[in-house]
Amino acid sequence: MLRMAIIGCFVLCFLFILTDETVAQNDPDPRGAFLRSLAVPGWGHHYVDSDNWNRGKAHLGTDLAMIAGYFGLRARASNIENQYLTLANLRAGVDISGRGRTFQLAIGDYNTLQEYNDFQLRSRNWNRLIADDPENRWNWASEQDRIMYNELRSDRDRIRNQLPAIIGLMAVNRVVSAISAFNRARDTGATELTITPFNPDNGDFGVVAALNFRF
Repeated sequence: MLRMAIIGCFVLCFLFILTDETVAQNDPDPRGAFLRSLAVPGWGHHYVDSDNWNRGKAHLGTDLAMIAGYFGLRARASNIENQYLTLANLRAGVDISGRGRTFQLAIGDYNTLQEYNDFQLRSRNWNRLIADDPENRWNWASEQDRIMYNELRSDRDRIRNQLPAIIGLMAVNRVVSAISAFNRARDTGATELTITPFNPDNGDFGVVAALNFRF
């Protein structure tokens, strides 16, 4: 999901950048600065002033750190998931890879399938019964194994719950960087002084100065 979002942002922003009108080197376009930093935080600041873009470097460094954190957490969650899948297979005698959340929670709360179904029958939760088939039968070798299984599942869920927050912070960082680059480009090109040689028909030489304000 993150990869597709980043690729989509790149494509959209590059399409807009390619349609920008050509501007002078010392007169950066605020829209171009905005779109560049929206695609890659800090790029717009570099576009405005490649010699002084410390603010852009901070945004870029933050983005890279969050991307590394995102994929690092995903890898850690995947590793923990493999651990509790293996634990259930070896110590409970059941393969839960690809099984639904309800089944995975059930084997974490009860030592055996029979214990789980007995509780559901006593509670009259007929719709929660699990078929007594060989592939559904589990039997934990010890209480400690079941507790470890639950701890691993909780750790995996906790890590996965952090991923949307990181994506949100990355989006905020891009927007803040884009607005900052836009304002800097606007301030840099707010005024423009043009001096043009002037030589009228009477032979007198002079210059014409024009001061333009851009809002």
